[in-house]
Amino acid sequence: MTETTGPDILTVNVKELLKFFDEKPDWSIGHATGIVAVTGEDLSAACFQHYAAKSRRERITVVPKVDKSGKETGPHPVTTGNAKGPRLDRWMEVTPQQEREFLYQAEIKSWSAHAIGGEKIAVSATPQEFADHKRKRWERHWDSECQTLKHPHTAKVLVPMKKPCGYDGWPVKPLLIFWQPLGPKEIAEDHLFSLPVNYYCKSDRPASWPHTKKFGELWVFSVSSYLRSLAEDQIQLQMPNATQRLQMLNNLFLTGL
Repeated sequence: MTETTGPDILTVNVKELLKFFDEKPDWSIGHATGIVAVTGEDLSAACFQHYAAKSRRERITVVPKVDKSGKETGPHPVTTGNAKGPRLDRWMEVTPQQEREFLYQAEIKSWSAHAIGGEKIAVSATPQEFADHKRKRWERHWDSECQTLKHPHTAKVLVPMKKPCGYDGWPVKPLLIFWQPLGPKEIAEDHLFSLPVNYYCKSDRPASWPHTKKFGELWVFSVSSYLRSLAEDQIQLQMPNATQRLQMLNNLFLTGL
């Protein structure tokens, strides 16, 4: 994949990013929440776009929200169309090489070693250590007996959302994007995987969720797992929201750094 530059492009230090979020060094403590607030969802979405272009030859575009003047004002909202109910993070338009176009309705979780209940995993971990870590993390989210996600904060990705205007006939797939490395034992080396799913949530399902069971398959992507597979020390990612926020900070605080 050809690397690009532009106003929305940021260069990411892969190894330092992994050290910060996966190893939780002493100097990083207390800063993760602030950094994720500026870059989190943009970073994870951009890493997925990078993976899709490089590994699957798919073009993925985040569907923007456009105001009356035609100006893009961030990602298009992902809602059921009702005042109440679950909200997701991104609509992603996917253009494969051979199959027909489709949309991902994506929920992004920036959980890392810094999160409550998070666990460190060294960048230098052995393949077996890494596979064990991924399996244990996944078991916290997945009910293998019922083939469903355990908790509403992830299971909401299986609630059908109202598609943006112009996409009425497009198929939709539910996608969970995690920072943390995770995945079932049998597919521990895959950064993107899919599983059959039967239910939204085993218990404690919010009353505001619709009861239509539309999706038979769930897609899951691990940012950490993908970044660890790269040979490059740096990659270029399209991160429009993060770029704007960093520019604002640069205008507000003239640090000279």
